[in-house]
Amino acid sequence: MSSKADKPIEVEAEVIEDKGLTVSFTPAAIDANFDALDARVEELIAGYAEARYDLTDSDEIKQAKRDRTYLNGIAKEIDERRKAVKREYMRPLDDFEARANAITAKVKKASANIKEQLDEAEERRKDRAYAILKEYYEDLAGMLAPVVPYERIHDEKWLNKTFGEMKAKAAIDEKVAKVATDWETLQAQRETLPRYEVAEREFFASLDLGAALNAAREAQEADERIAGMRAEMAECGRDEMPPATEPETAPEPMPEPEPAPQVAPAPQVAPAPQVATAPQAAAPVAVPGGRYVPCVMVIQSASIEQMQQIGRFCGGLSPRVTGKFVTGTLEEAYMKECAQTVAAAAAREGAVANG
Repeated sequence: MSSKADKPIEVEAEVIEDKGLTVSFTPAAIDANFDALDARVEELIAGYAEARYDLTDSDEIKQAKRDRTYLNGIAKEIDERRKAVKREYMRPLDDFEARANAITAKVKKASANIKEQLDEAEERRKDRAYAILKEYYEDLAGMLAPVVPYERIHDEKWLNKTFGEMKAKAAIDEKVAKVATDWETLQAQRETLPRYEVAEREFFASLDLGAALNAAREAQEADERIAGMRAEMAECGRDEMPPATEPETAPEPMPEPEPAPQVAPAPQVAPAPQVATAPQAAAPVAVPGGRYVPCVMVIQSASIEQMQQIGRFCGGLSPRVTGKFVTGTLEEAYMKECAQTVAAAAAREGAVANG
């Protein structure tokens, strides 16, 4: 297949008067023996187009791979020739575009210089407009301005030329009037609205009357929940609120450690020095007169194995120290013991009533 070259064509860009871009080029002609190539390829692939292989046979698999490599080689050779022609064909166009783009870049650079100046002028205009609107707002809002600064109500579209200063000032009038009206509505509920101070704080943070009322309601509900919790804790002999941590499922109390068959020798009592220097001793504390009193040893953290070692050590003392481990913080341990005490008392009352 072949194509014939046409006469040279001139292309003129009319945007630059007499000295515009004038281009003269001749459409390229590419001659190729496609008909002969097509016939030759038909011959080469005639034995392969409908070929079938027994892919359960190792020799057949090897032959199939060799045949495929051979056909891929033919296709690659044709494709490499095509790419080489394309590179040569495109070289004049690539050179033309590179030169044209380089010249265009000079024009764009000059345009960008002007744009930069226009942008700076526009920013200065917006700054002046912003200052005018801010001053207008502060004069209008009076004592409200320190609590609700202008930037809290500003709308960027007010600075657009198409919006206009008068329209922007009218929008400020409307916003200030709404804030004043909503605040008056809120103040009218000062004596009846629980947690009014929360509502007022939220109102000036969001400028939303509905959000302010919801904040007061949520604060009141939280107060009621806390008061209910305090009342329940008072029944257990505690009037302090526990730390705000997620409650942990109470584990089974550790059984009282059995005394060791023999007093544990010193090498087996690794934690003994720690127990002796703990903030509170593990063994009963002797007071004047030889009496012993209940005490609590606070351990910041310990593994099961460490607790077992401590238990064996306490069981080996004379007289023997007994007790149990209750996991959790000091606050959580107290609540667990309190709950067990209440449950035991309820059980005793039930037994007496059933008896």
